[in-house]
Amino acid sequence: MPLAPLSVLLAALLGWGFLDGLFGPDEVEAPTAPALEKAVDARLRTDAARLHPATADLYGDRELLWADARSRAALARLLDAAPADGVSAREVHADAVPALRRALADAEREWEALDGQARDTLADPRPARLAALDLAITDGLVRFGDALRGRRTDPRRLYTHSWFPTVRDSSGAAFDALAQAVGRSDVRAVARALDALRPPHAGYRRLRARLDALQGDLAPVPDGADLAPGERSVRVPHLRDRLTAWGYLAADTLDAWGRPDAYVFDDSLAAVLGRFEAANGLDRDSVLDDSATDALNADLAPLRRTLALNLERWRWLPDDLGDHFVWVNLPAFELRVLQRDSSASPGDEYAERLRMPVNIGNAQTAGWTTPVITDSVHTVEFQPAWYVPRSLAAANVFPMAVRDSLALWRAGFEVYQNGAAVDSRLVPWDSVSVGQFRFVQRPGPSNPLGRVKFLMHNPYAILIHDTNKRYTFDDGAGSSMSSGCVQAGAPDVLAEYLLTTVNGWEPGQARAAWQRGPRRGVRLDRPFLSQFTYFTAWAEADGALRVYSDPYGYDERLAKALGLGPAATTDDDPEPAS
Repeated sequence: MPLAPLSVLLAALLGWGFLDGLFGPDEVEAPTAPALEKAVDARLRTDAARLHPATADLYGDRELLWADARSRAALARLLDAAPADGVSAREVHADAVPALRRALADAEREWEALDGQARDTLADPRPARLAALDLAITDGLVRFGDALRGRRTDPRRLYTHSWFPTVRDSSGAAFDALAQAVGRSDVRAVARALDALRPPHAGYRRLRARLDALQGDLAPVPDGADLAPGERSVRVPHLRDRLTAWGYLAADTLDAWGRPDAYVFDDSLAAVLGRFEAANGLDRDSVLDDSATDALNADLAPLRRTLALNLERWRWLPDDLGDHFVWVNLPAFELRVLQRDSSASPGDEYAERLRMPVNIGNAQTAGWTTPVITDSVHTVEFQPAWYVPRSLAAANVFPMAVRDSLALWRAGFEVYQNGAAVDSRLVPWDSVSVGQFRFVQRPGPSNPLGRVKFLMHNPYAILIHDTNKRYTFDDGAGSSMSSGCVQAGAPDVLAEYLLTTVNGWEPGQARAAWQRGPRRGVRLDRPFLSQFTYFTAWAEADGALRVYSDPYGYDERLAKALGLGPAATTDDDPEPAS
């Protein structure tokens, strides 16, 4: 009888499952190496057409690269961050990895729940799911690295004769470092290699931070009664968040909800709202009314796309922009001179020495768009003659002569045939062809180069110059109205800067040459680097986001090549956010 209570207790413990660990299923063994190798091989053959060419090379011995669950989790987080770089989750399989991880976990639980006899008779599902997850992570990392070095599309083919990029990582060393880190199954080295593939520029980091802040959902500004400056409302923090998202407040603005004045619609915030209203075609009354609320709550997806497109353009620039250079952003109609400086604004490696508006090439005329190119200024020429390119001679100069045989003489053109000067007044222009002649316009008020030009090395006759139509800058802004060159809004200031900085001229000497001549070419003591760029979104060092119009329609072409949707829209001449 004394054993009865013990047997009852054991039965109860078994019934309640407390002794499952002692009497439950056999210990589960990990999948065997041959089974895993077979699964990897099968997956490689199944996915061969979809994998990046470098992925299969990493599985030469058909072994898993990410057998450890912690490594897989860490790498999944790396892939989840791809949209902050403007690379979609789909491109790097970040959208598929969570489902593959869940499928593996399900297979592991189901396999563990089986007894030993069942495991001996059933096929183990774990190797196939481990292989699928392993290859998805590896292929995602390889594709992410390729995207970060700017290989998703070729701008030379996308913008034929208009874009001349610098090929980053041309030796492939940075990408090879990523592949080697993946091959070693070294998670930390993979993270470092991906970061090394990103452009090293502060402008890229700032724009990336802006895009990262737009990931996920942002609460809308709630509806409510019209809110005027000086009033208080729970809508104000939502307003700050939305203005920050749209780029009208700095990305590092103090937390909208944690501010001491979080609910006060103060005058400074009202002024920012006024700028937003003006840029969106609304009455600039700085009142948070229904129309302003609707505009603030508009879909942010087009802005995300625009930022992603411009991150891609950063990846087409050289890693080293130089220590001192001219920077022209064509959509901004703006020229800056930047110099590397340790005392530059926080978050930037360059100090701005000059800024001026520019006119760029006309998009409506074939062949007149200003190209994106890295080059350098080698000569400053005062009171220049204009050696008319053949395309412009055919389009402009020759038709002018046909209409009026005295027109070229009055405008100061010299005409050459077979290298010899001819009198333009005596040429029967209606019975000759343009190809027989060369045209040179002497310095003077009709010369479109104005009083100074800045010669560059490129073979496309693209340069920076003055213009005889100074009135085009009367409003302080530039436009797209040149025949391809960049027309500087303050060419005398640019000449003064280059010649005093590079050649050591006395202050005022270059301006005097610009004003009074004579005609003179001055070779710079060293070439001065120039970058003609194309950014429709730009994050300033002070946190402001500026979104510009797309004068050449380049955003749409790039978006199509990358499989993205509609871009952010701006007015023809929007007021930049600040």
